[in-house]
Amino acid sequence: MKTLNNKCHAYFVCVSILLLFSSVIVSAQAPQAIPYQAVARDIVGNLISNQPISIRFSIHDSTANGTVVYKETQSAITNALGLFTANLGQGTAVSGTFINISWGDGSKFMQVEMDASGGNSYVDMGTQQILSVPYSLYSHKASSLDNNQSTPDNIKTLIYTTDGF
Repeated sequence: MKTLNNKCHAYFVCVSILLLFSSVIVSAQAPQAIPYQAVARDIVGNLISNQPISIRFSIHDSTANGTVVYKETQSAITNALGLFTANLGQGTAVSGTFINISWGDGSKFMQVEMDASGGNSYVDMGTQQILSVPYSLYSHKASSLDNNQSTPDNIKTLIYTTDGF
């Protein structure tokens, strides 16, 4: 019976470690989306409350009028304050592939268009340069480490021994 308990214990420990590593790998990946939040207003500035709207995002290369490297559409519903959220990169792609955007090659600009009636008659809401975000600032720091430097303090080492807990 003790051998069976030892085998069950070893199996449990192995499965636990496998699940731990799986969750670490999944959580270590940067999300393939850019969060976007705005307040929808009509042409005279009144809130568009509790209504479906359509949004079209375009990513332009190099300048605000540069080549469109990615375009997608999304639907959203505003809340009582006219607020809506979307994740750029998780909509319906019209052209290009979000994951294949060359973020490191020159400046990128995001154009936002909206149809307040939820259709596909989009009105240009403006184009803005995409600037650094915390993920990219941190990855820049991590990429500057060389082989002779220690890892950052927040990276922990997991040590597994076979002599029990």
